[in-house]
Amino acid sequence: MRLCSVAGVEVLLLRTDDGDICALQNNCPHQEHPLDKGEFDGTILTCAAHLWEFDAFSGRSVNPDDAELARYPVKVDDGNVLVSVKGITPKHSHA
Repeated sequence: MRLCSVAGVEVLLLRTDDGDICALQNNCPHQEHPLDKGEFDGTILTCAAHLWEFDAFSGRSVNPDDAELARYPVKVDDGNVLVSVKGITPKHSHA
């Protein structure tokens, strides 16, 4: 798990158990706590504040099941991880 800034946007990079690299918004949609302060087990990202859980690959929440994180397209080119944030807005919950 690694926090990066891409064009002024905080992006959380995760390497899943399958070896895939995912890029997600860093703030939990619940109350915008930074997800890089949480835990990642290789599949599930857990917010440290209220223990909301998100599937790293899809960005969809597991608990509760009605939230979602913005996902950013990732491309690995010659060992470099390229992330695009253009046109993608972080998601927020109404809870």
